[in-house]
Amino acid sequence: MQIRIRFVGFLAREFGREAAIELEDNLTFAEVVRHISERYGFGPIDLERKGEQGSLVIYLNGRSENPGTKLKEDDEIAFLPTIAGG
Repeated sequence: MQIRIRFVGFLAREFGREAAIELEDNLTFAEVVRHISERYGFGPIDLERKGEQGSLVIYLNGRSENPGTKLKEDDEIAFLPTIAGG
């Protein structure tokens, strides 16, 4: 299956705004996030362990989803850096 990746902020500057990758079928949101974060060198990110995303918000198709959600063809995972102010 093919999924889309969207990067925002410093990740977009590093890797480009969008990418597509080919993956085997029947993978979970958490498995794919771990794979992407390792492949692009900012992981591993383990969605199964609360607080392990570091300074990123990660969405599946524009929403926060359960880590065990099975992905399907043309899903989109977005990696957004959190913004802090003071």
